Amino acid sequence: MSLARAVFRLRVEEAIALLFLIPTTYLTLAANAYAREAGVLGDRHPGGVVRLGVAMAGLAALGAALWRWPRSRVVKGVREVLPFLACVLIYTNLHDTIGFVNPHDVHHALAALDRTIFGVVPAVWAERFARPGLTELMQFFYVDFVWIAPSTSLILLATRRWREFRTATLGVIVCFYLGYALYVVFPAAPPRLVLIYEFKRSLQGYPHLFSNLSARAFALLPVDSRAAFPSLHAAVSLLALFYAWRYVRFWFWVLLPFALGLWVSTVYLRHHYVVDLFAGWLLAPLAAWVAPRLDGWWSGRQRGLGYVTARGANAPRAG
Repeated sequence: MSLARAVFRLRVEEAIALLFLIPTTYLTLAANAYAREAGVLGDRHPGGVVRLGVAMAGLAALGAALWRWPRSRVVKGVREVLPFLACVLIYTNLHDTIGFVNPHDVHHALAALDRTIFGVVPAVWAERFARPGLTELMQFFYVDFVWIAPSTSLILLATRRWREFRTATLGVIVCFYLGYALYVVFPAAPPRLVLIYEFKRSLQGYPHLFSNLSARAFALLPVDSRAAFPSLHAAVSLLALFYAWRYVRFWFWVLLPFALGLWVSTVYLRHHYVVDLFAGWLLAPLAAWVAPRLDGWWSGRQRGLGYVTARGANAPRAG
């Protein structure tokens, strides 16, 4: 079997995951080797290698399970959610590797754009409102992204609306990967790193609450993190709202205040320039437009090769 035929046996989201996973695996290993040689090996580098090892083992186990139990509902269910998990995995490792690909940072241009539009950098201006209670509230909204991103898809999955589930999930996945590509093209560190000397007040929260949890999570990221432009927090949460409005209207109204709080929190917590949010809001409709067209083209190629497509019998069915 040729490589092309083997690739087209996969779903489009699985092929995209491999397209990103292979180079990011190499770059993660290269970053780990460099950190060892430079004597700056931190917790994040071995963690990235471990995450990749777990991902590879999981993919191998899924492939074996699909071959052994092709009709198993459990195996098919795992296959439905695995591309999203692979997407998250690639994101966690991308922070370490962008500098190896493109060292030409654009964050100073982003800060200048914020100043041109607003007269100030909103992330710096917002420090006048800094209070422990508000910081905790913003941290709460910020960490909500973990469940906001997959929430609409999970509701559709739980209600066995398979076609809508796959549409929403593929849209979110395509959005993530488009964002990853833009991270590499436009490397940008967040305001908390670039404008550190412009901040006069720390964002101190309360011990053992959300700010403490967030601080532990960010301690595992490299100090030279490059993943600000565009804001995927803005893009993916907007997509979750879009698909909720289309398929699960009640969830749109539940989700809306959390998404609004998330967008404000990215600026207050100094994770993004406002122009990052603008770019994210533009990326969301692009992903929603690209995803079904990409899926249609891929399914057409699969049918041409005589394969059952993800739109057809490959997709789980109710009943």
